[in-house]
Amino acid sequence: MIQLLWLRNDLRLNDNEGFRLAIESKAPLSVIYILPKHWLQEDSKNMTRLGAAKASFLRAALIDLHRQLEDQTIHFHIYCGDVEAVFSRIFEELFEEHFNKEANQSVRLLTSHPQAPEERDTLESIQTLMTGFPFNSQVNTYDSQTLFSSLQCQTILDDFPSTFTAFRKQVEGNPIEWQVAADIKTPPLRLHEQSLRFNAPISWPHRHICSALSLSGGERSGKEWLMEYLWKQEAIAHYKRSRNDLTDDPKVCASSSHLSAYLAWGCLSPRYIWHEILKYEAAHGITEHTYWLKFELLWREYFHWSLRSSLNNSKHQFGRALFQRGGIQHKDTSAEQKNESQNETLWQHWCASTTGVPMVDAGLRELQQTGFVSNRLRQNMASYFIHHLQLDWRLGARWFEMHLIDFDVASNYGNWAYIAGVGHDARPQRQFDLNKQLQQYDPELTHIRLWCPELIDYDLHDILRHQAGVETLPTYAAPVVPVSYRAGFSGAS
Repeated sequence: MIQLLWLRNDLRLNDNEGFRLAIESKAPLSVIYILPKHWLQEDSKNMTRLGAAKASFLRAALIDLHRQLEDQTIHFHIYCGDVEAVFSRIFEELFEEHFNKEANQSVRLLTSHPQAPEERDTLESIQTLMTGFPFNSQVNTYDSQTLFSSLQCQTILDDFPSTFTAFRKQVEGNPIEWQVAADIKTPPLRLHEQSLRFNAPISWPHRHICSALSLSGGERSGKEWLMEYLWKQEAIAHYKRSRNDLTDDPKVCASSSHLSAYLAWGCLSPRYIWHEILKYEAAHGITEHTYWLKFELLWREYFHWSLRSSLNNSKHQFGRALFQRGGIQHKDTSAEQKNESQNETLWQHWCASTTGVPMVDAGLRELQQTGFVSNRLRQNMASYFIHHLQLDWRLGARWFEMHLIDFDVASNYGNWAYIAGVGHDARPQRQFDLNKQLQQYDPELTHIRLWCPELIDYDLHDILRHQAGVETLPTYAAPVVPVSYRAGFSGAS
């Protein structure tokens, strides 16, 4: 038997079920990663799947894993192209080298469970492709992105909790059943490498090289950062209080955990992070701050299993519904449509960071340059996009997908649908009062002055009146859609 370990969002050695399964069988192994070529192709809105910062983080993660595998004399085959075409070439090579000479040979493909319909469809196509070759084939999927296993979640997949609160109470109410398993320590890969001659390397466009990242991608960088965050800075000690800060320099004093990108690409497993938090709690005690970081990991878990459960039901229609404008609520959104030219004008202002609302523009500039923006500001930006610009929320989700170094399909689309009121939410919508939010989370205008330095001479009162269109500033574009000057919209504040 020959094994192919296809890594996607599990770019690590430690706590990787794929490597454990490969070691268990002791058969020759090839480790591969494929960057889908459509990630680099622009769509009708001139967006790709891989903005500069996101590409730089991914590139660093691949380089780190490549070096770790080479230390164990296993080559990491990194390809770029149509995924099915790449696998077809690999299967052809394996057949020519082995299976036309030896009878009863087999190929075993190991890869993590698909999350979204697109991933599932691709894996199903590869399974079909494998049956067309004259060798025995099998596909084994495993959990790589979640705290809990498929076995633990089996009882809730067919009747998934409609709200996060219900999910959290179920988990916290039965800690034995929902215990987070220990992360797997991957032993040395004492396996024979199955080398591949086929070559289709990634040609990283120059525009995809970004030097503005605060943290570098990769498993070793992720572990170093987690130790820095927990044990050197002990920044978790103020996590619940500081996580909403709009301005954050993790290398000096982290406000948020900055673990989301390492989770999104699987450089670190959520189980590994969970148990490191438990170690910190054992040394320093359980506080509302340590609880809240685990609380956020549970939110991530909820979105992941929600999307996974949707792939198991109603012939996948629920899963596809999440990516439709009406979402899983099947909401009628026809009344939200504007004329095409108006939509395009507002969209171009968003892309150019010229909405005229400094709080939003600052976030857009930060996101494009660094691939990161605080969770609090993401919610405000999404609220403005959906409820003020009244653009299709999926377009905003795609914009985030292109730029965020921590893009995660379940969390990103789940949160956008949540703000739009078409996802898992008891409320009809989540609309934020941006002026009230600015007064609460950036009263000194630290974030706005950092990313919009042309506004350095103005105070909070000036910005609030400008954003509301009450008295616009002579040196800054007027808001394309003003925000309210009064405190308190209905919904979230």
